[in-house]
Amino acid sequence: MFPGDAFSQSVEAITERAEEYYKQKDFNRAIAEWLSALELDPENEDIQKRIESVYDEKHEKDVSLQIAKVQLKLAKRSLDSNLKASNKKADFAWEKFVVAYRIDPKDPELQILKEEMREFRDILEVENRKKRLSEALKKRYYEILPLAREKMKSKEYEQALQHWKELLSIVPLDKVASEGKRQAELAIQNRLKYERILALLNSGVAYFNQKKYTEAELEFKQVIGLDKDNGEAEDYLDQIKDILEEKRNYELLRLQAERLYTSGIDNVKNKRFDQAEEDFENVLSLIDNYKDTANRLKSLDRLKKEYEEQQKISKLKTIDKEFQNGLIALSDSRYKDAIVALGAVLSLDPVNSLAKKYIQLAKEAQEQLEEEMITRDSPYYGLVNPLIVSGKLLYEKGDYTESRKQWERILDLFPKNRIATEYLLKCNLKINPDTFDDFSRIYVNEGKKLLNQNRYRDALLKFEMIKSISSGYPGIDTLIASAKAGLVKKPKPVNKDISPEQIEDKIASGIEYYRKGGENNLKLALDQFKWITSNDPENTNALIYINKIESQLRVGTTVAQDTAGKLTDRQRKLVRSYYFKGILYYSNEDLNKAIAEFQKVLLIDPKHEKAKNAIRKCLVLLKR
Repeated sequence: MFPGDAFSQSVEAITERAEEYYKQKDFNRAIAEWLSALELDPENEDIQKRIESVYDEKHEKDVSLQIAKVQLKLAKRSLDSNLKASNKKADFAWEKFVVAYRIDPKDPELQILKEEMREFRDILEVENRKKRLSEALKKRYYEILPLAREKMKSKEYEQALQHWKELLSIVPLDKVASEGKRQAELAIQNRLKYERILALLNSGVAYFNQKKYTEAELEFKQVIGLDKDNGEAEDYLDQIKDILEEKRNYELLRLQAERLYTSGIDNVKNKRFDQAEEDFENVLSLIDNYKDTANRLKSLDRLKKEYEEQQKISKLKTIDKEFQNGLIALSDSRYKDAIVALGAVLSLDPVNSLAKKYIQLAKEAQEQLEEEMITRDSPYYGLVNPLIVSGKLLYEKGDYTESRKQWERILDLFPKNRIATEYLLKCNLKINPDTFDDFSRIYVNEGKKLLNQNRYRDALLKFEMIKSISSGYPGIDTLIASAKAGLVKKPKPVNKDISPEQIEDKIASGIEYYRKGGENNLKLALDQFKWITSNDPENTNALIYINKIESQLRVGTTVAQDTAGKLTDRQRKLVRSYYFKGILYYSNEDLNKAIAEFQKVLLIDPKHEKAKNAIRKCLVLLKR
């Protein structure tokens, strides 16, 4: 009991640690612990559900955080041009921030964002207050503002300072006026330093306008080095940061889009059209009009139909070929070959009634043959062969009574064993000729029955056995000749009123309908061939055409169905491993590796919805 007890304690201890990490909002370590527990207990559904639950929770936080960041950025951009829109976006940013913060208040990014949002809300409040000013104050504000800027431009900093102070008396904490006042005071205190700052600012703006962002960034950073509170330089640096981040994000998107695009092409080559469709749709969700993805996506239906048509044709050819091989093997008494060939037919066309019929005949014949002939590969060979050797030695010594006992022992186990039957008849002939007559009569009658069933080879074996024992048995030569004739000649129709010419006419008519094609013609052809088999059940040509037509009519339903079986235990294990490894990568924000793991899941199990959704979640965050 100890190992199992230790195992349960180990899993329990790990899950307890995981829950503790979860309570501390340390999602990454919690997921890592649960995955460790899952390695010990792979089938534990509670742990699996817990991992997926936290994964979903973390995704909700990540998405809310990204939306809050984007909306705050947009709110800042529209502050000067559209205050109403800025307010709306700031409110939405705050709403999403609250969602993320409630899930994980310790997230460092959220702490930074919290401070940014607080600062912006203060700025927004000033702008809203400015909008609520009386018309007289508004008018006065917008009369003084250009004057203050003009005085700064003409380097009349003392007069400019007075204007900025007046503006602040109208709108306290006004961002523009506060910055203007600070700049004027700096210029008055150290004119040379201020002019150096202006020169750097102008240079930075020029570089920025030329889209030389690296050079512009260096200039603005020098400004901050001289004037750490310079709002204009900070604004430009924020813009440059956004532009460079967008470029980096676009490059990440492009790399991921290229991976998915390549994966889509590979899936098309390997005829995995559903997965290719997923890949191409994901590419377009990242980058609109990426290469020729849209055209490739449109072409998938056509390619899929073409491939399905090729598969149908290939299946029909295989079904026809294996059915013919099965009939030929059956007629040659190669029953094992017949079972293999007809089994191949049924694997492609499970409701094929002709294949079911003839495979059953082959199996029955093989069972009878195995009973008649115990070969070296039989599990009973070691039991029967010593009896055969002993029986033959006794027979050759003339001890027919003891020899017969050996053969009877074999026949007790295998009543149809051919060698035992033959020697038993020989022994009976030597001991009591009258007994032989009874046995031989039964044996010959069985052969005649087989002859009437057109099983010429089996009948011939029985007749030849009687001939080997008693060469003068009445009528045996005629029976042997009939069996041999049946092996080389085509059997006559069961219905004696039907002539061979009528059969040939029906075959020709059926073939003509078949060659015309189309469902109606195929059904007319089928009627012709079924008429033939109703009058001549063993007509091989008609049987082959019946199988071919019925299979063709079923293609698109039974034959064309997805025959893929359930996942094997190993495949299920791999799917679970790749899926949860993807979640681990996701929790550590390595989205590209996470996507790669989820794609491995889909290669094994294309219908794995959780993996598909996980890829979409990663793409959402990649696109930011």
